Amino acid sequence: MQSSHPKVERTAWAVLITSFITFCVLAISIPLAVRWYLLTNEVAQEVSISLVSGTVFLVQPGAARPEAVVETVSGLGAGTRIESESGAQAAVSFVAPDKTTVLGGLQIYGGTRVALGTMRSPRFNWSELPHRIVIEMQSGRARVNVASDVPRQVTVALNTPHGVVVLDRPGSYSVEVTDKATEVAVREGIATVYAQEENVALATGERTLIPAGKPPQGILTGERNLIINGDFAASLSPDWTVYQDRSPGDVLGEIIREPGEDRNVVHFVRPGTNWGRTGIRQVINRDVRDYKTLRLQLAARLIRQDVLACGSQGSECPLMIKIEYADVAGNDREWVQGFYYLADPANKLPAVCVTCPAPTTEHVRVQRGGWYLYESPDLIELFKKTGVDPAIIEAISIYAEGHIFESYFSEVELLAGD
Repeated sequence: MQSSHPKVERTAWAVLITSFITFCVLAISIPLAVRWYLLTNEVAQEVSISLVSGTVFLVQPGAARPEAVVETVSGLGAGTRIESESGAQAAVSFVAPDKTTVLGGLQIYGGTRVALGTMRSPRFNWSELPHRIVIEMQSGRARVNVASDVPRQVTVALNTPHGVVVLDRPGSYSVEVTDKATEVAVREGIATVYAQEENVALATGERTLIPAGKPPQGILTGERNLIINGDFAASLSPDWTVYQDRSPGDVLGEIIREPGEDRNVVHFVRPGTNWGRTGIRQVINRDVRDYKTLRLQLAARLIRQDVLACGSQGSECPLMIKIEYADVAGNDREWVQGFYYLADPANKLPAVCVTCPAPTTEHVRVQRGGWYLYESPDLIELFKKTGVDPAIIEAISIYAEGHIFESYFSEVELLAGD
């Protein structure tokens, strides 16, 4: 009878080797799994929104209807949608899970729609992962502030319809989204902008534009122009609306766009007998509370006028500009600036529009027939003199008013500085 000892030995060795291998696998994998958990596990951040002014709605995941933000709403999670009405303002705060370390903030201005995405931080200090914040921005204007006194890196990614903006350095950044483009500006810090498989890195004082369906348009500096087609390279419509008014039975003026080698111009002319007004208007609807400066520039040339200066009320200049805006209290306001060449010999006519509300500035006398390059004072500071800060630039009108007038203008820019 054959002995069964060899079979038993083989089985014993198999069990022993298998146990040893299992032990080795567990000895290695358990520490690795624990290490992986310690290094990669994340928890949700503390996110809240506070109302600054106006009306702001939010829809939290699972909610059947939007709720209006009253004072402060805490506990916002991924998937929360925020929408602000025109003229409104709200502040979203991102705080680490320790509930004491502020990671940054999102200042939302009027007419803005955003959705909160991933907002997570490492659970344990051993992790080298950053604090992550992802925001979907569909439209409007917002300022993102990334905190500088955080021991761990904070990374913010904003996804817009036109591209992705990544902020991974402390600083202050503005992002504005319209149907046509996304504009990114760096007040302080470094931003990387991605679109159409290309990217642009922006440093302090730089900005870029992502047109729909195109890559970032390189690095831009200086102020941004809030006016579309202010150089009149294209026809007036649809960016500008033409309007006319006159005394009964009198003639209308003419509005002529004239392309040229040096500049494209708009030409106003009216051989009237009594009062008339001829002009163009553009709706802007841009929130300017986040800008530091706002200046108007244009080139003007006056050929004819029959009313001395700007008339008895200071309201009949051969070229005038009106900016309509709303202040932070929601009041509609306007500012008017006139240009003329025909002086009042008696010096008795008003130097400003006396029927216009504050703030007022003196009309500018120019030389007849020559081009005059106008630059306004800082309009934000000027508008603040009414006692209430400006909030929204609603529209700009450029017009001529009087009896007989002829004038040209071009290179209209409303320059906002971050």
